[in-house]
Amino acid sequence: MSANLRTRAGLAAGIMLGGMTMLPGVALSQSATPANITGRWNTIGNTRTGTLNITQSANGTLSGTIFGNPLQGYYTPSSRRIVFVRIANGIPFQFYSGWISTNGLGLGGQFNVWNISDGASVGVDYNFSATKVSDFP
Repeated sequence: MSANLRTRAGLAAGIMLGGMTMLPGVALSQSATPANITGRWNTIGNTRTGTLNITQSANGTLSGTIFGNPLQGYYTPSSRRIVFVRIANGIPFQFYSGWISTNGLGLGGQFNVWNISDGASVGVDYNFSATKVSDFP
């Protein structure tokens, strides 16, 4: 494993651990391997804060929004792996890849920009994380 890949893996793990904070007064579903990650999440991607809304279908496909843009993706409960694309003007322009925490309340990973039509100013690889705030999107 290259040093750069190890650094990215370490950052993603740190983001996931940091994103597992319980919010006071908010009761959320938890399990050892969350089967469904539908909900509203507070997210941060490359220092930008916003909302991630996820609706998961029975076969694991995801729909929703991130930072106000539509998303489409997939979640695999057995590995807690999540992948999705952020779409602007009907065109995917960012690819998100990460893992859901074991308690189902945090997620972290990275996103890659391959189309700069909606605001990537410099670079192509960024970290993101999110904390679940509601079981409803």
